[in-house]
Amino acid sequence: MTEWERDSPWRQGLVIPADVIAALGLSPAKPTAPAIAVVVSHDCDITQAAEIEPHVETIIGHIIANSDGNCTHAKNPRRLHLPCTGGSQKIIIELNAAAKRAIAKTGHDGLGAHRPAPDLRFTAAERNILQRWLAARYRRAAFPEEFDRRLDRETGMWNALFRILKPTDRHISAVFVDVDYGAQIERQGADDCYSLAIYLLYDTSNDPAAAEAAAAQAAQQIDAAFTRKCRGDGHWRWFELVECTPIADTSLTYAQSQTLMKWNLDYLSLRSNPVGRIGE
Repeated sequence: MTEWERDSPWRQGLVIPADVIAALGLSPAKPTAPAIAVVVSHDCDITQAAEIEPHVETIIGHIIANSDGNCTHAKNPRRLHLPCTGGSQKIIIELNAAAKRAIAKTGHDGLGAHRPAPDLRFTAAERNILQRWLAARYRRAAFPEEFDRRLDRETGMWNALFRILKPTDRHISAVFVDVDYGAQIERQGADDCYSLAIYLLYDTSNDPAAAEAAAAQAAQQIDAAFTRKCRGDGHWRWFELVECTPIADTSLTYAQSQTLMKWNLDYLSLRSNPVGRIGE
């Protein structure tokens, strides 16, 4: 029986290679794509003895060729497209929150008998995105059903937002919204509009000028789409877009991050066959 030592090489964010996935008898998330898995248990739980924390939680995923902008930077709480560029091998991984697997630490089918992939590793920034995505699964905004219905069936803005934001994966890291200035108001009828402010948080870590330009372009397109779909006859119907503003990730205050709602766009990628809405 393999013992589990406190100095185990496994830590959160380390990658389980395909041969170990096969050895442990884990089913790949997508049989037609190269399988991969990522350890998501917290380091403190990993280092605990097996008698206290008997399992290590992982997510089974697969390697993809290109990322989808609506699944990067933890925008989608169900699905994450994450670069893995900290090691000698550079790949992009797709992880699905429903594909979690608990692996025993010890025993013949335990993780203790294996080691992480030596050439696959996340950078500190990529690991931070993974952590934010894991947290977003349990801490995300829930919008009223009427709000969802208007964006989908009444105005078609879901599809418009999807098309606008999809190409922005390198630059826009999050979308924040303020609905009715934080008030909980039940809206009825097309002329009883939700007041909506949208903030596009852009990444300044790589090419801030390009990121600002991409966010500004997306903001203009969103403004035009809301005007076209919700103000065609000269006055607002369903929604009144108060503003759509790019904001640098270095400028967002802690207070804003706590009061604004982060708009997770998972529903957009399922628009043709809606499995679940934002608040579910």
